[in-house]
Amino acid sequence: MKKLLTLSIMLLLALNLSAQSEYNHVWSLHQKPFQAPEVGSEMAMVKAGFDTDNDGKGEFICSYTDLDTNYVLMYEANGDNNYELVWYWAIPVPINSFAPFVVGDLDNNGIVEITVCAASRTDPNPNPSRLWVFEWSGVQGENKYGNYTNGPMQPSAEWNFNLPASIDFRPYSLIIEDIDNDGQNELIVGVRQGGRGREVMVVSVIGQFDGFGSFDIEYNLQGLTGGSLYSVSTGDLDNDGKREIHALIWNYLTLHIIESTGPNQFELVKSLDTLYKFTGVDYGAVDGVVTVDIDGDGKNEMFIAGTEPTNTIFVISNITDVANITPADVKVLMTLPVKAGGKLRSMQVLDMDGDGKKSLMIAGETNGQLFDVEYKGSGDPSLAENWDVKVAFDIFQHSGIEPTATPTITPRLFYAYPALDMDGDGKSEFICVNYSSDFAVWSGDGYLWMVENNTAVGIKDEVNANPNSFVLGQNYPNPFNPSTSIEYYIPETGLVTLSVYDILGNLIAELQNGIQNSGTHSVVFNAEKLSSGTYLYRLNYNGKSVSKKLLLMK
Repeated sequence: MKKLLTLSIMLLLALNLSAQSEYNHVWSLHQKPFQAPEVGSEMAMVKAGFDTDNDGKGEFICSYTDLDTNYVLMYEANGDNNYELVWYWAIPVPINSFAPFVVGDLDNNGIVEITVCAASRTDPNPNPSRLWVFEWSGVQGENKYGNYTNGPMQPSAEWNFNLPASIDFRPYSLIIEDIDNDGQNELIVGVRQGGRGREVMVVSVIGQFDGFGSFDIEYNLQGLTGGSLYSVSTGDLDNDGKREIHALIWNYLTLHIIESTGPNQFELVKSLDTLYKFTGVDYGAVDGVVTVDIDGDGKNEMFIAGTEPTNTIFVISNITDVANITPADVKVLMTLPVKAGGKLRSMQVLDMDGDGKKSLMIAGETNGQLFDVEYKGSGDPSLAENWDVKVAFDIFQHSGIEPTATPTITPRLFYAYPALDMDGDGKSEFICVNYSSDFAVWSGDGYLWMVENNTAVGIKDEVNANPNSFVLGQNYPNPFNPSTSIEYYIPETGLVTLSVYDILGNLIAELQNGIQNSGTHSVVFNAEKLSSGTYLYRLNYNGKSVSKKLLLMK
């Protein structure tokens, strides 16, 4: 234990930590719809960066729970750093925990849906619905989701997960993707706790929601034990082309890995139990597990934002077979500062400032901070010396109230999500939930907080800094549906190919192939016939190449 603490202190001293002026607070939600002013928060979930109605205006969705009536809310950009409520739904059953949601095309008909789950209480109804689907109307610019044909809006579909009566079932993590590469999207569900233990479920839809669509459970792992299952994510950690589901239980860091071995086929290939029990610190993660190729070497790494007061980030790298992972492969990357008894919560990966270097964006519970942990662009990503740590936002600093004040505020930045550029000003936003509001202490408190990176995303600055290099810009918008623009720069006339690939390396489209003059070029990629998911686009110029990812979300 002493060795771990000493290492943490040394890593902390090595970090370049400072509050950064490159981020600005640009928007907050100070009044929760359908509630009295300054009611206690209970706002727990937010996801952002959509354009579900294809009108060029970004959206975010949030939900609150544990009140007499609970809502899922959609806001849309209506100007620079301005957002308006455009859709909402009152959850029709009493619930006793979080209401997660996800955006995607679950029935694979090319029309996006909002899928909502809830930990529905079994009183007075012993077998209530736990899932509701709201399909977009398909009319550009119309924020209508669900069925409006018979009066007030109703869900396009609802389901109880085929559960027996009177059983506790609390879904938390939701992902829509083609996890088994069968050409059809699935819904991956993580159940944080319930009467059958912690669960992982893979669900598909037979048919379509505008007809006689039905739900089918392709896989269900039940009976996982320990703490709560707050982190279910996906990726290909061993780079073998077979996607995995990663379920991390809050129990001294317990990790279960489920691999897709073929269409509709899944296998629990590895379980690592209570890895850090020897430290006496009950590590877990809350939406804090991501798998990504952070350094662009073609090999994925897994990063874990470990909760509990030590604020530890773990890393797993250089894995050739997930079935052979050992406890020695799970290493401490760094420890972040602790403020006001803070803990790490939600973690996302993105390039906020468009400089080509990815960041781990982490929300800090009770410390009121958002961390921007940026990879420097070179060196072993499993070593802390190759990372820079910044504080993108600090509610205590913003409010002027210190944690030691009496009284003080108790912010809980519980869930956070990249918003990309919802308002179209060329700057990336990041939005987070404050799960604990203190209006009586600070009248400026809020339920949602949005910060914006001051750097305009694009290739202009990169070209100015490196006029003799070729540059591939990040596609915009991203995520997108169904079209996105890709911009690139070549310094001299030369042979250019621009191609799109799926995650297995299969060629999907060739957007450019031929001689082009020097300068900046832009092409539009239309993915109308493709399924939702992550794709790669690669620019090859005079024998050299660079690649980036794009996300299709239908």
